[in-house]
Amino acid sequence: MITFFQIILATFILIGGFIKIFRVPFQVEHWQNYRYPLWFMSIIGLIELIGSIGMFSGIWNEYLVLGSGTLFIFLMIGAIHAHMFRAHQSIVTVIPATICLVLSTLLIFSNLEVFS
Repeated sequence: MITFFQIILATFILIGGFIKIFRVPFQVEHWQNYRYPLWFMSIIGLIELIGSIGMFSGIWNEYLVLGSGTLFIFLMIGAIHAHMFRAHQSIVTVIPATICLVLSTLLIFSNLEVFS
């Protein structure tokens, strides 16, 4: 079941990363509402791609789940902040980021035995 969550989370973040890197028009519009420069969108997209690869690879190496999960937590906190405080959007807009935040936390805690 945990592997299923890894794949779902990694796929969702991977799609978001590609959307940012390729500057899909709706994402550019959102980014302008957040008042961040567009070059930052490309950087975040690249970081999301790297994290997704790490999360997919975490199926075979649990350390990568911990690293990618931690990265995703920081990214999702930033996404929630951008939606709520920079763009002043409704609470509904943070639902995907909140789900990713919860999944990342769940995956980290499910892999803590790596350190024991």
